[in-house]
Amino acid sequence: MALAKGFGAVEAAAEKIVRPIVEEHGYSLWDVVFIKEGAAWYLRILIDKPNGVSIDDCTSIDGIINAEIDKQDFVGKIDYLEIGSAGLERAVRRIEQLPLSVGKKIMLKTYKLVEGLPQKSVKCVLDAFDGERLTVTGDFGTVNIGVSDVSAVNYDDFDDFDELMG
Repeated sequence: MALAKGFGAVEAAAEKIVRPIVEEHGYSLWDVVFIKEGAAWYLRILIDKPNGVSIDDCTSIDGIINAEIDKQDFVGKIDYLEIGSAGLERAVRRIEQLPLSVGKKIMLKTYKLVEGLPQKSVKCVLDAFDGERLTVTGDFGTVNIGVSDVSAVNYDDFDDFDELMG
């Protein structure tokens, strides 16, 4: 999975509708994911707030979002609507999420072995993103990686991070 430069059509339409609702209720919108799992299509609205998101937080806006989604032309494509937390180990699926992720502990995966990295999957910190390249630091040192070489990024709330950075 490469990092996307934006939303798909259903995701973009849903994002336009749900962002104001999410923000009006004091949350931030992390992602909108439209994905097929088995025979069903899921629309997932992933929210965040500084001290984390609870089930009550998700429930508090579920009905409002559901009512607005039900009014849309694309509703027939959706089998399940889910409102959830972006999570501690959230996926960074889009390039637009990288600036928000600077300073975070991540699990970085690359398509091929990148010079300076010991393997294609590393635990590190995202130090910077300039729009084309990521700068990451780990027990391997500091490395610059082109965004086109990145296959996946997830936040990583790993317990052994301090040991790695030793």
